[in-house]
Amino acid sequence: MDKAGLAIPRERWWSNLAWRGNTGAASIFIMLAEFLQTRSLAPGEQILCFVPESGRFTCAYMLFEAEAAAPAGTASAGSAVSRPVAATPSPNPADGPNLAARAHPEPMPRQEHDEGIAAPHDPADAPDLLRPLLTELAAIWHDYRSRVWRTPLIQALREQRFTVEDYQRWMAHWVPQVREGSLWMREAAASLTGPYAALAGLIEHHASDEQNDFAFLFEDYRRAGGPIEDIDALRRNPGGDALNAYLHGLAARPNPIGLLGAIYIIEGTGQRIVPHLLPLLKTALPLPPETYRFLHYHGLNDEDHLARWLQAVQMVMAVDGAERAQWEIIDTARHTATLYQMQFQYVMEPGH
Repeated sequence: MDKAGLAIPRERWWSNLAWRGNTGAASIFIMLAEFLQTRSLAPGEQILCFVPESGRFTCAYMLFEAEAAAPAGTASAGSAVSRPVAATPSPNPADGPNLAARAHPEPMPRQEHDEGIAAPHDPADAPDLLRPLLTELAAIWHDYRSRVWRTPLIQALREQRFTVEDYQRWMAHWVPQVREGSLWMREAAASLTGPYAALAGLIEHHASDEQNDFAFLFEDYRRAGGPIEDIDALRRNPGGDALNAYLHGLAARPNPIGLLGAIYIIEGTGQRIVPHLLPLLKTALPLPPETYRFLHYHGLNDEDHLARWLQAVQMVMAVDGAERAQWEIIDTARHTATLYQMQFQYVMEPGH
């Protein structure tokens, strides 16, 4: 484009593909909708839309020009006059591809905020140094969230087939996984040396916040009628075991900065996915509110944890421009997403 004299400055390009995902033929409309919701246009400004076919061997363009709003009750020549139409609920991206749930005749709880399933950090709002990293992480996040939404656990929740026993089994698998969180974080902090040593205090702070979360979750499990009385008798399912082994293995290596990618996925799950599950759980199960305290707590507090995560990433990137660190974070986030999705997958498997 530079050689052809057609270059458009990078700051004038805009796309939400990284955090909304590949929505096919709807993509350009989703981009336009969010662009107009988050940007202000002056009369005379133009929007050029580039619309490629998925293989990019053919593409189309649309050019719009902003006009001043017409006075109320009037319409200029050639413009469309709006007419009232019946309100139709718009599809929610958080529904994922679960067609059976969409077709379910019983009323389902509405999930009101689409931003609840967006990536934990919007790359468009990030400093220039972090934007490439957050764009890659947002793409990983979208794929992870979609795969989690297709697991048997969430399908059962959406279709109102989820039972108290299912909830007990989920918590029984999750407690020993959460219990390991502060341990591998402290291992990682002890493995940081040289220019990364300053990061240890931030991770220790985060580990302290997480230290007793497993006991909080175990109380919810017991209040929901969980039959195992000894917390040490709880066992992770195969997905949780694989995730735990992977994180401890990384934490023992020198300067395991890639673990910031694991924290992105784990804390993002608590702050983005869990708030969508709570209303489904409360609708499906005849349980008192105190059985959901852990889930409610994380939906409220993981936003602070993610802010601390962003601070840690900025510290890492300031060390050396940290190209190697960036790819370690991305690879660890991708692997953690795969293993965490396995933890969801195995909750409903017989015998686990």
